[in-house]
Amino acid sequence: MKKKILITGCSSGLGIFLADKFKNEGHDVLQHLGKKHYDLSNISEVKKLAHEALEFKVEVLVNNAAIVCPNILLEEYEENLIINMLDVNLRAPILLSYYLRQNLTDIININSMVGLEHKKNRTLYSATKWGLRGFSESLKLEHPKVNILDVYTTNIKTDPKRQNALEVDYVIENIYQAFKQ
Repeated sequence: MKKKILITGCSSGLGIFLADKFKNEGHDVLQHLGKKHYDLSNISEVKKLAHEALEFKVEVLVNNAAIVCPNILLEEYEENLIINMLDVNLRAPILLSYYLRQNLTDIININSMVGLEHKKNRTLYSATKWGLRGFSESLKLEHPKVNILDVYTTNIKTDPKRQNALEVDYVIENIYQAFKQ
């Protein structure tokens, strides 16, 4: 069944591949590239995106956007990076789920293995991913009719130069098959 889908963070990395897969399977994907890019660290931009998604009649929300882990100690973070990582990795998925809740049949939260296990030099990234996990698990209890899929990724070969990584086609196909079920 063809659905209307919003994928955040589809200007690079995994998001590009997710958007291509869903489009190739016949779904309508609302993408934000170039000048139509929304800054998910800004609440008013998140609201604008939600408004556009409601007009587009989005049924599936894929919370993929994230500021990746800089692999540094907490004291090495600058305050602005802390705020932006919290906003993009945690606040934006929660707000989009909230704003779009009446129309959603599915939510796919792209998380990280760091949302399941602790790692050194991943303090803030881990906090956002554990937060997303907690939000998702509680939301499943509140809205059992919405299909909520949690995807815990690790190193993915979204760039041909990346080594010791999962093949992106394998990851994308598994995400899509889980979504279909």
